[in-house]
Amino acid sequence: MYLRGKIWYSDYYDENGRRYRLSLHTESESIARMREARLTNYIRIHRVERKEILLWADFKRWYMRYIKTNMSVGTQYIHKLAIRRLEEYKAPYFLREITPELFLALIAFLQRNGKAGPAGRNRVLTALKSMMNTAEDFGKIGISQRWKLVKKDPSESDGRIEWHTVEELKALRGILEGDLLTAFYLGWEEGLRRGEIAYLQKTDYDPINHTISIQKRSNWKPKTKKSARIVPLRPESEKAIQASIRNAPADSPFVINIDGKRETAGYLSVDYIKKAQQELPHIHCFLHKLRHTFGSLLVQAGQPIKVVSDLMGHSNILQTEKYVHIPQKQFVAALESLPSIAHSK
Repeated sequence: MYLRGKIWYSDYYDENGRRYRLSLHTESESIARMREARLTNYIRIHRVERKEILLWADFKRWYMRYIKTNMSVGTQYIHKLAIRRLEEYKAPYFLREITPELFLALIAFLQRNGKAGPAGRNRVLTALKSMMNTAEDFGKIGISQRWKLVKKDPSESDGRIEWHTVEELKALRGILEGDLLTAFYLGWEEGLRRGEIAYLQKTDYDPINHTISIQKRSNWKPKTKKSARIVPLRPESEKAIQASIRNAPADSPFVINIDGKRETAGYLSVDYIKKAQQELPHIHCFLHKLRHTFGSLLVQAGQPIKVVSDLMGHSNILQTEKYVHIPQKQFVAALESLPSIAHSK
């Protein structure tokens, strides 16, 4: 153990004389000795080499840089939230302490304490599994673990409808105003993602061609390459955008500015859900459901799925198929189109 600057480190030399250095993340010698003892004890119990051990704090710092470079802002938010939930339950000291068993205990903790619903718990689980798979891919952990054994919460699929009927859309239209109304139109009439709505800028609106453009920003980028696209505007959406731009603060480049302040995609969703639940508690609402509605209603109207896929900015039609939901009456109509072979007497 030695002091480098103000931080204590633990050193190890392998049989080839190569040095491996682990930060103990403290300026206190007493705390450093305690952590060094914990490290030594962990190595003894698990019979691993010191060079195979990575501290959680070191990995977390690396992973934050990794997701900033490789993930969209919305996905970064989900991963950061998942890490925060993990640390609320049990902050790991070693990366190897994160195991499938720990994930199962975490999900039970979230359910027991009402930290998230089934969908929220599954998002946390998916993000953390992705994090650990990345750790394995980059050789950060040195072992392969049984992540496939950790299953999603099946209660997320509770039979709820994943898209709005036209009647529900009319009801939502009646209670929304201002920027929430603009977000509503951009979701169901233009099929925009939550992040695309929140980070839409005034300059993205083209009043001559009646379009908006989804493009990369310094602090935000589209989810995929194909997500960068030009989206034609329907009249109601364009009116809503114009109203939001008129009411936006002069120094804000963004179209959506809830209460005169810049809002992130997460807060925009929260405000939308609160308003909908307050006025229409019988309708299950979340902002992304509008995008499902957009895709579903277009396909139900007979539009080719390739056209729908391009409008939604999907890189693969298979992804679009996940967003498309067919009503029961359409299944009935499909069966009725079969020829009859019954004999008449």
